[in-house]
Formats: sequence, C-alpha cells, structure tokens
Amino acid sequence: MVNSLSILIAIPAYNEEKSISDVIGRVRSSLGEYDLLVVNDGSVDNTAKVLKQENVTTATHLCNLGYGRAIQTIVKFALKNGYDGLITLDADGQHQPEQIRELIRSFENSDVDMIIGSRHLGKNAYKNIPFGRKIGMLLFSRIVGLLCGKRIYDTSSGLKAIRKTVFKPLIECNFVDFHAEAIVYLMRLGYKLDEFPITVAERTAGESMYSFLNHFKYPLKTGLLIVLSIMDAEIKKRGVQK
Repeated sequence: MVNSLSILIAIPAYNEEKSISDVIGRVRSSLGEYDLLVVNDGSVDNTAKVLKQENVTTATHLCNLGYGRAIQTIVKFALKNGYDGLITLDADGQHQPEQIRELIRSFENSDVDMIIGSRHLGKNAYKNIPFGRKIGMLLFSRIVGLLCGKRIYDTSSGLKAIRKTVFKPLIECNFVDFHAEAIVYLMRLGYKLDEFPITVAERTAGESMYSFLNHFKYPLKTGLLIVLSIMDAEIKKRGVQK
C-alpha cells in the first residue's frame, strides 16, 4: 500500500536563466500536485527575473553560498513547513522531471532515509563520461563502500529523495557539500540510503561545475570533507550514547 507523504520539490539554482523556466514548467506539468521551491543562490544573471516571471516560491541568497548551503536552505524550509520528505533536482535541465514520480513511489514504499537518483546503475554505468570524472566517480563510489559497507554508485547526483528523519542531521552538519561526504556522514550515523536508476539529458545551457581545474580540486575537497564528516558523525554518536 502506498503511503501518501507530504513532499516538497526543490531546485537549487545559480546562474541558470537559460534553463530554469523550462525545468519549472516540466516540474509543474509532471508533478503539479506537489509544492515547488527554488533557491536562487546569489545568481548574477537574470535568474531572479525569470523566477519572478514564473511566480514560483523562491528563497534567495544575497550572495553565492554554494550548492551545499543551497540544499541546507531547502532542508530548513522543508523542516519548518512540516514536509515528510523532499525531492531535489538540478536547475540545468539534465534531470528528467517525468521520471520523478517513479522515484517518489519507490521512496514512499520504502523505509529508506534517502534515495539517490543514480546515473550509474546497470549496464551503462560510467559509460560516455570524460576520463577525469569517471576516475573520480569510481574512486568515491569505492570509498563509500569501504567506509560504510554499502556501495553507492552515483555519489554526486543532485536528484535525491530525502526523508524528514535526516532533515536535522543535514542541517546540523558543518562539513557537507551534499556529495560523497554527506552519504558517508548519514550512513555512519546509521541512516539507510539507496539508489534509484535514472537517465539524464546533456546540459544545453549554463556552465558545469566540472571544469578542468575542478578535476583536481574536487577530489581533494571531497576527500577532506569525508574525513571531517566521519569525525562529526562519531562525535554526534558519542553524544547520543552519553
């Protein structure tokens, strides 16, 4: 039997004036019964103007705080307004809103605290991906498996279903960028995570976060955040035990 959860659909956006209107339209068309929130993370293009024209509920950062803080703003909004769960997706049009209903159905029928929309399940795992990104994805997938006893194949997916059971831990974590380190943090705290197979479209506008330089910076940053998140999780667990 399907449990009917109160779910928020949320989109973090930074300089996505060319794609955000289409993404909002597709979400409304496919998932119109759900509330929608967009976090404008200090965009310096016309993203704010487009959001006003779309008449969508918007939380605005006065400057760019980064993806992790944008997600924390979403989680705080969901917690404050009493949602049972939330769905995050990217503003660049790569995620397919039409696939989200199946993700929600799987989420509602599970006891999992977070489900990650995975591009890398099945026969097409890690195919047609630039070599540098492929190495990073494989590395962090294996690191998560070694540290947590369960392998997550897509540690950087922005499409996630998040249950209210992990709202407070995610808000309280100071070392979270919502990639591999958030997965390790939650699993080390004892929460259940799983993946759901999805497909994505090619980016047609805006700029990817994965520049040539980021192929070197991202692994170092994420590796450090994983160490800090493990320490944070262990401190929290000891506090609960006391």
